[in-house]
Amino acid sequence: MMNRNIVVVAGLIMAAFFINIVYMTYLQVFRSDELLNHPRNRRLQILEEKILRGKISDSRDRVLAETIISGESGKRVYPYGEITGNVTGYLSRKLGRWGLEAVYNQELLGLDSGLAGDGSWALNMLDTGKPGNDIVLSLDAELQKTAYDMLGNRKGAVVALEPGTGRILVMVSKPGFDPGQIESQWESLRIHPDSPLLNRAAQGLYPPGSTMKVVTAAGILAEQPDTVSRTFEAPGYIEVEGRRIEDRQAKGKLSLAEAMARSSNYVFASLGMELGAAKFVAAAYSFGIGKELPLETTAAQSRIPEPGEMSELELAETAIGQGRLLVTPLNMAVVAAAVANGGKVMKPSLVDEVRGPGGGVIRSFKAEQILTPVSAETAGIIRELMVAAVANGTGRAASIPGVQVAGKTGSAENPHGSAHAWFIGFAPAENSEVAVAVIVENGGAGGTEAAPIAREIMKKVIRQ
Repeated sequence: MMNRNIVVVAGLIMAAFFINIVYMTYLQVFRSDELLNHPRNRRLQILEEKILRGKISDSRDRVLAETIISGESGKRVYPYGEITGNVTGYLSRKLGRWGLEAVYNQELLGLDSGLAGDGSWALNMLDTGKPGNDIVLSLDAELQKTAYDMLGNRKGAVVALEPGTGRILVMVSKPGFDPGQIESQWESLRIHPDSPLLNRAAQGLYPPGSTMKVVTAAGILAEQPDTVSRTFEAPGYIEVEGRRIEDRQAKGKLSLAEAMARSSNYVFASLGMELGAAKFVAAAYSFGIGKELPLETTAAQSRIPEPGEMSELELAETAIGQGRLLVTPLNMAVVAAAVANGGKVMKPSLVDEVRGPGGGVIRSFKAEQILTPVSAETAGIIRELMVAAVANGTGRAASIPGVQVAGKTGSAENPHGSAHAWFIGFAPAENSEVAVAVIVENGGAGGTEAAPIAREIMKKVIRQ
């Protein structure tokens, strides 16, 4: 009996020992980076005190974040303050890290090759002042400043990217915050009714309004290419399941190009219902709407109802950018870029390079296609529809002399106040250099409030 008890106890000890080995192996192999970067990791704090943290710069080597040594301590400074704060994020002994400061913490500390186990062996190898790696972003800080200034005192966001690569040139969120003042202003920022800590460009969720008509057009043209030559008799409204949706600015006989230029609710709600919920939602998914877009920092996932959950009325509303549909400005910039890029969605990216202390490139950006929502032929048709919307329609304020601009305005109904003003577009229409999305919260008409901001960003990119 005693021998049996000894065997049982020995077996339990061995099992516990085996479980402990498996768990420790899991921690050290699969979660070592996470544990090393945990804000409560005391060893990481010691490492940060011993290492001169690397810089974050824009694509033209303008410094967005760097550590200045004063005496025996260093202070993290952010020369562009709230203009780039929602992208760089912050570094604080008290509050931890957020944004790219958090995502690229190991690289900035020069630890991106990884540390085995708890990293304790490295503490004795690091000399005070040892530099970390630098991060070079695709952002252009002066373009960023232009967008931020043009929003003025209004809340909103601007995203601009290269259609052929996905490199993000502008990611502005307003109001923002100054990362250098984060500790002293934390409480007021945290409870501020305008949510300055929210990166509206990548995390803000809004109804897209009539900018969604670009996606509706893509869906119907992919299924029924002859739609481009159809004409529509628009009565100035559409009634679905007892609900009347007004359409006063687009009455009479309309071609598809005229319907886009005049932003006809009747035509695009009808086309959405003609397409059907399943195919309409599939078209939205193909542009990344309803999916998680990959990005180096936190990005919200756009929301669209499942096809089986949509009534005919909701399908009509969603086809014109209303209902329960919610998107991010980043997602709508990707939609514009896909059309500009011949129907190919490139992975959006904020980081161009990781450079070592001597300036050598450790890792560089590589363009990557992630989706193909439409064919090149369909993208070309939609491009011409969007050119007409700027040349002869609601997007005239986005026009640039001597440059053909493609775009689409939107005014998204908002239950909490005035409509949100939208514009998405790209320029030049052929061989596009930049795609942009602008939202002005409670701005009203996209053609008057959002389009001029997009115009200035596009103009500056082209002239560079």
